[in-house]
Amino acid sequence: MTKLLAGAFLLLFSFAAAAQTPEDSVAFAGARWQITPLAAGAECRRAQIDMFDSRQTVSVVAYPARNFTTEIIQLDGKASPTSELGKAAGADAALNGSYFNMKTLAPVTFVLIDKQILGRTTPGETMRTNGVIALRDKRGRKMDILRCDTTQYSRIARRYRSALAAGPMLVRDGRSVEYDSEDSFYARRHPRTLIGKRADGTVVMAVIDGRFKGEADGATIAETAYIARQLGLVDALNLDGGGSSTLWTAQEGILNHPYDNKRFDHEGERGVPNCIVIRRNK
Repeated sequence: MTKLLAGAFLLLFSFAAAAQTPEDSVAFAGARWQITPLAAGAECRRAQIDMFDSRQTVSVVAYPARNFTTEIIQLDGKASPTSELGKAAGADAALNGSYFNMKTLAPVTFVLIDKQILGRTTPGETMRTNGVIALRDKRGRKMDILRCDTTQYSRIARRYRSALAAGPMLVRDGRSVEYDSEDSFYARRHPRTLIGKRADGTVVMAVIDGRFKGEADGATIAETAYIARQLGLVDALNLDGGGSSTLWTAQEGILNHPYDNKRFDHEGERGVPNCIVIRRNK
């Protein structure tokens, strides 16, 4: 896995056109990652990187899809911290999921679990929800990340067993997806969560911390897409960010610095109604 990640970092020189500046490419390539092997060929890594004229704190879990079951968890009318959802599922790692109503805790994007539709994308979410994580079978060994709009959800429901809509798409077919929007969601720096795939099938879950000036400044959507490319992703989808952003592993605990307590530590998790978990195949 270490060789795979090292190779992925070398790919950034092929993607120089997507870099914010040449110095950002060099900074990412030379980052001093704290790397920890996990089970079944997975690993996590963390680094602080000075790029985009800012400090970026990035946490990553990468795993070979063939060795793990990926599952989408959706709670009914309640929320729980991502780490607790991961523990309850007997997971090796967990990542917060998609957007939801903070008052009712109901999902505001399309959610399909075991062929049952549990959530639909609301009109207010169409400005950013243009992609979906889709799992073909119960064991979740085949995961696709697709760009789609609300008119395509019926096709997703026919072809896949479970799915979770989010957005925006960050990378599609190896190219950054560009958005011409001055909306603060796109243009300002925030904590970000993303999931993506490499060409070899490796799945990458990542969180970019934010709102901690000088420690973790956060990223715009364009900067998030850039980081996704530097991680070697050929397809990548933005998930719920802000105070929801959390990446947890059973071995290392919470990797990033969730914002909800407004302290740069690992204690500030927000309760969420859905998440993505992975478990080693037995």
